[in-house]
Amino acid sequence: MQTMSTLPLGERILDAYDDLTKSERRLADVLLKNQDALVLYSASELSERARTSKATTARFFQRMGFPSFKTAQKDARSTVPVVPSEADRFTRSSLGKADLSEHLATDMQNLVRSVEQLRSDELSQAVQLMARAEKLWIVGFGDNYALAHFARALLIRVKPDIRMIPIGGFSVPEEFASIARTDAMLALGVGRRTRSLRSIMRSGVNAGAQVVLVTDQNVRAGNEVASVTLRCRTKGTGVFDSVVAPVSLITFLCNALALRIGQSAIERLQFIDSIHEEWGDVLSGDL
Repeated sequence: MQTMSTLPLGERILDAYDDLTKSERRLADVLLKNQDALVLYSASELSERARTSKATTARFFQRMGFPSFKTAQKDARSTVPVVPSEADRFTRSSLGKADLSEHLATDMQNLVRSVEQLRSDELSQAVQLMARAEKLWIVGFGDNYALAHFARALLIRVKPDIRMIPIGGFSVPEEFASIARTDAMLALGVGRRTRSLRSIMRSGVNAGAQVVLVTDQNVRAGNEVASVTLRCRTKGTGVFDSVVAPVSLITFLCNALALRIGQSAIERLQFIDSIHEEWGDVLSGDL
């Protein structure tokens, strides 16, 4: 179990974000947006960029578990990660033979780190919100569309009213218009996120629905867009980020939801199996 003193600055900020003052949040936003800011700027420069006082900046880093700004900056400079662009990562990957063992080891580390940081009470809350929902909305744009499609494919087996946004050929506002305060939303925001995702999440909260966000480690989400935020480690060894931890988390949530629903989920699965059997859609043996 990691303590505050062993967590990276970004994770410390995310853990404490909801309790920060407005001026401290401005400083937190600068540091979360630019991971090199602590290394590149002095305390005065950082304060100017965040429109805060030097005293606020000093208190902020003490609140994050550092004796002073200089201590935090020294720590950051000693652990600066090299984050290549996608083009650089592609070039490096193409120069040598892809190492499958390194790829698998990184994915395993992503899973382990994600499990260490996910809180059991937040996982339970997410499952409870989805179980209580009359309609469950799955939202994922861009790269997250595949994750959303995967989540819906599992959830539709155990819960009857599963909606997905976006759906090809249909207008999103018209689909979204039927959301109600008795609903819940599973929003996928891993990697590159769109304004559409944040807008729908905020509108969902405004409509009274509960929102569960699955995202990566460097994202902060306030209460205005998510009821529960579950973060996964997505570090990749090549051109693309890893989605092993998000896929595993989605599978866990769907399994936990099925167990939480209980008998009605079992009866739905059995009915679906009977339809497959009647229609002869399931093939066995050689094709």
